[in-house]
Amino acid sequence: MASIETAPLIGEKGGVAPKQGLSLGTVARDIATVGSGTALAAVFNVLLVFLIPRLVSVEDFGYWRLFLLYAGFAGFLHMGFADGALLRWAGKPLEEFHHEVAPSLKFLLWQHLAVIVPGAVIAGWLLPPPLNLVGMAALLYSLIFNLAAILQFSLQGARIFRPVAVATAAPIGGFVAMAFLGHLRGTPSFRELILLYCIAWTGVLIYLWVRVRPKWGGSSSGSSWTLGKALIAVGWPIVLANGGFGLVQSADRLVVSSVLPIREFAQYSLAASTMFVPVAAILAVSKVFFSHVAAVEHEGRARVYAHASKMLVLAWSLLLPYYFGLEVFVRHFLPKYVPALPIAAILVLGVVFLAGIQILHMNYSYLYGKQRRFLMVTVGMLTLSLAGAVLTAVVLRSLTAVATGQVAVLAFWWLLNEWNLRFESGQGRREWGKVWGVFLISVAAYAVALWSRPEIVWRVGIYYMLCFCMLALLCREELRFCWRLATQLNLSGSE
Repeated sequence: MASIETAPLIGEKGGVAPKQGLSLGTVARDIATVGSGTALAAVFNVLLVFLIPRLVSVEDFGYWRLFLLYAGFAGFLHMGFADGALLRWAGKPLEEFHHEVAPSLKFLLWQHLAVIVPGAVIAGWLLPPPLNLVGMAALLYSLIFNLAAILQFSLQGARIFRPVAVATAAPIGGFVAMAFLGHLRGTPSFRELILLYCIAWTGVLIYLWVRVRPKWGGSSSGSSWTLGKALIAVGWPIVLANGGFGLVQSADRLVVSSVLPIREFAQYSLAASTMFVPVAAILAVSKVFFSHVAAVEHEGRARVYAHASKMLVLAWSLLLPYYFGLEVFVRHFLPKYVPALPIAAILVLGVVFLAGIQILHMNYSYLYGKQRRFLMVTVGMLTLSLAGAVLTAVVLRSLTAVATGQVAVLAFWWLLNEWNLRFESGQGRREWGKVWGVFLISVAAYAVALWSRPEIVWRVGIYYMLCFCMLALLCREELRFCWRLATQLNLSGSE
C-alpha cells in the first residue's frame, strides 16, 4: 500500500495539483446524475415530511424528529476519518485507491464499537425513557451511516456519481415505503419508525458494498491503523467544521427540544423539515462541486466562485415561492401543524446562506487549507446561535423569534466567511452588494406577496412581477450562464 504521508493532500498554501480543467458539460452531466437522485430523494422526503405526521400522534412525531435531530450528528463519531478519505481520494480513479477501502472500513468498525458500546450503556443508564431508546438508536445508526459514507466517498471521489445518486434516494424511499406498509397494519409508534429507518440505511450499506467490492486480502491491522491515524490527522478539522455547521444549522431545534414541551418541538421541527427539499438540492450540488473544483487551477477557481455565488442567490430567489405551495398543503392536509407555518415562512429565508456556506465556503476552505480558520468562525457562530436561541426560547418563549434569530446568525456567518475567503474567491464589495441586492429585492417581494390575498396563484404572480425585472437587470450574466449550462446539459443527455 502506498504511504499516505506522500499523498497529495491540500496544504496551507497550496491546493491539489490540478491536471485538468473544469468541463462545463461534464459538471452538468454529473449534477444531472446526482440531481436525479436528489430529486427522487426530495419527492420521498416530501412524503416523509408530510406523511409521517399523518400516521402518528404529535408526541410520537416529536420523538421521531428528535431521533433524526441527534442522528444527524453521526458524522462526529468517525472523528474526521471519512473527510480525510474524501480529501485523499477526490479526483482519482477508483483503481488508484481501491486497496485502501477495506482497511478504512476495518478501522472505522473497531473505532465505532469502542465508542458505541460504552455510549449505549451510559445512555440507557442516565437518560429517562423514552429518551434512552432514542439515544441508543442514534448510536447504532451512526455505525451504519459512517460505513456507508466511506463507500459513498470512494465513489464520489472517483467521480462515479450514478451509485451516489441511488444511495441518495434509496434510504428515504425504502423507509417511506416500509412506513406506509406498516401503517396498513395499524398506527406505527416512533420506535417502529426508528427501526424501519435503520433497516433502510442497512440496505443502502449493502448496495454500496456490492458496487465498491472492497478487497480484503492485502489489508493488515497495521496498515489499517496507519491509514486511520493519518486520515484522522487530516480530517479532524473538517469533521469539526462540518459538525459545527450542523450544530449551527440545528442549534434552534436543540434548544427548543431541551427547554420547551415536546408538542412545541414537534411544531418547530416540522417547520424546519420543510426546508429539506432545497437543502437536499444544496447537498447534491456540493457533492459534485468539490470533486470537480479540486481539479481546477487557482485562477479558474476564482471564476467558478464568482459564477456560483450569484447563481445560488438567483436560484434561491426563483424558487422562494415554494413556500406558498407548502402553506396550501399544510392547511389542507396537516391542520394540526398550521402553527408551524409562520416559522417555516421565516426559516426558508436562511436557505440561501446555507447554500453559500456549504457549497462555496466549506469547499474552498478545504481546498486552500483553511479548515482551522473556518472551524474557529464556526465555533463562534455556534456560540452566538445557541445564545440567541436560548434567549428567544426561554425569555421571549416565541418560536418565530427563535427562527428569526437563526436566519440572522446564518446571514452574519455568510458575511464573515466571504470576508475570510476574499483573496481566494476574488470577491469584493461590488460582488457582495449584488448578492445582497438580489436577496433584499426577493425578501421585499416575498413579504408583499405574503400580505396580499391568500390565493396561491395571486401570491406567486405578485412575487415574480415585483422581482423579475430587477433580477433580470442585476443578473443578466448569470441568466446567460444558466442558458449555456442548460444547453450543455441537453447536449450531454443526447450523446
